[in-house]
Amino acid sequence: MTNSEIFSLIEKTKIIPAVKIENAEDAVSVAKALSAGGINIIEFTYRTAAAGDAIAEVCKNCPDLLTGAGTITDLSKAKDAVKNGAKFIVMPGYDEKTVDWCIKKNIPVIPGVATPTEITVCINKGLKVLKLFPASTVGGTDFLKAVKGPFAEVLFIPTGGVNSDNAKEYLSESNVIAVGGSWLTPSSVLKEKSFDRITAEAKDLLSRIIN
Repeated sequence: MTNSEIFSLIEKTKIIPAVKIENAEDAVSVAKALSAGGINIIEFTYRTAAAGDAIAEVCKNCPDLLTGAGTITDLSKAKDAVKNGAKFIVMPGYDEKTVDWCIKKNIPVIPGVATPTEITVCINKGLKVLKLFPASTVGGTDFLKAVKGPFAEVLFIPTGGVNSDNAKEYLSESNVIAVGGSWLTPSSVLKEKSFDRITAEAKDLLSRIIN
């Protein structure tokens, strides 16, 4: 997929589930559960040692899913994620080495921002899709409304404090293309292997957004 196709799919899907996976052998089941619920995107966060193997397993067994990597805080994690098949990189903040490498390799990278200054830094790198993190802490939809004027060309993916109850509110903002978070795949559900629950939650979320 091209970068534009990846961002188009993200905008169409509206949700990027962030998954903190402890056991890579569960990755395919989680991915299939999300897909069954209508969400064909998955982001494995580099908060555990299993993230790279999880990405590789899903890319191998679920080629129709868009698989990415999150919580990328340095270049070594980005390289590991891409080596394992990640198609996009999501960062909680901004690391210039990682951003520059992704741009050079033509890999979609979504840095995290929380201030107008950080937004400006990203714009100067040619990036137009950014992660607002932690969204609820920095002002939520009020922040998004405030930056529409000076940063009209920037689109955001709010994460941090986003959930099923407020996702539609965030998505109603014209400068938001998707929301992200781990609430669809909490640790307790993964530990219990309650994959049917993930599917049900995904369907419920999409119904809330659509309606």
